[in-house]
Parts: sequence; structure tokens; C-alpha cells
Amino acid sequence: MAILNFIITCPLIAAVFLTFVPRTFRTVMRGVAIAATFLSATLAIKIFLQFQTALPDYQFVYQRPWVQALGINYHVGVDGINVGLVLMGAIVAFAAACVSWEIKDREKEFYILLLVMTGGILGAFASLDMFFFYFFHELALVPTFIMIGVWGRGPRKNYATFQITLYLSIGALIALIGLIALYLGAGTSSFDIPELAKHFQQNPLDAGKQRFIFPLLLFGF
Repeated sequence: MAILNFIITCPLIAAVFLTFVPRTFRTVMRGVAIAATFLSATLAIKIFLQFQTALPDYQFVYQRPWVQALGINYHVGVDGINVGLVLMGAIVAFAAACVSWEIKDREKEFYILLLVMTGGILGAFASLDMFFFYFFHELALVPTFIMIGVWGRGPRKNYATFQITLYLSIGALIALIGLIALYLGAGTSSFDIPELAKHFQQNPLDAGKQRFIFPLLLFGF
């Protein structure tokens, strides 16, 4: 298993494991969350230090075919931009797990959602396939709504939950329309981002389509 893929899947595997842990095992649940996020953070630091800035291509690439008829593949990798985002996301997730000792209510659900959100964030930062990019993006958003509503602080936490749910859901829908339009506009039957980039370099997208797609992606995200 490639190191980048392990960074993404480690929190998700830990989340699945926690579903089988009894609620009374509070120390075990917190220990698993801290260990999983620490491992992801440690490996993220490793790939950040090993990243070779002189190379023009994506590094630490891991790819597996999924729905080949639609051109969907599980494809992750990092360049000079998202290698830093993966590092930042992993460190923040570890910090969040470390300071979560204040959570006393529904701890099991909290740690599961935290780990799922972490896997979604890291997956979105590293994904090189538009389908999985959007999938991981949504995987990170859904736990956010629940965590704010259940463990948020202040008398207006329910109102804040409603606002962020509405705001992020509308944004995700707009971005989805833009991604679908980009996929259809390419005409290559592939969601692979590097392939699409090469395709558009050789076959520039019509200016009218660009004016339609770009605002959707800009405002959606």
C-alpha cells in the first residue's frame, strides 16, 4: 500500500474499528483516534520532507481502477501545493484528537466522525480524480454538520448548524454542477485530473463553456 494512500485510509480504518468498540472503553476510543491521526501526521511529515521539488510530476502516486466504463479511478498523488495541504490537515487532525478530552457525551460517535472527517479532508487534498475528489469533499462535510450540532457550544449552536449546512450544501451542489459540466465538456470519458489537464492543453475548452463552468467551480468551492 502506497504511503499516501495509507495516510488517507488510516483514519477511515480506525473509524470502522471504533464501531466495534464498546462505549465503556473510553480510553481505548480516544487512544485509537490519537494513534490513527498521529500515524497519518507522522507519515505526512515524512512525504513532505521527502518531496522532491525538482520533479515536475505528481509524487507518491497510488492508482487503482474502479468504474472503468465511466473513467473513474481511485487516484491520489501530491504536487508542490497539496503536499503542504496534506501535512496541514494531518497535523490539525492530530491536534483535534489530542484536545478532545473535554468531550464527555457520545464519545464514540465523536471520535468516529472526527476520523471520518479527517479521512475525507486528506482524501480531498490528495485526490487526482474528480469523482473521488468530490466524494472525499462530501465525506468531510457531513461529519462537520453533525459535530457542530451535537458538540458545538453556545446557545445558538443549532442556528449555526442550520446556517453551515445550508451554506455548504448549496456550495457543494453548485460545485457538482461545475464538475459534471467540465466532465461532459471534455468529452474524454475520464474523471482523471492529470488526463483532463493534458486533454485541455491540446484541445482548449470553448470560451463559452469556460465562462459557464469557471463561476460554478469558483463560487461552489
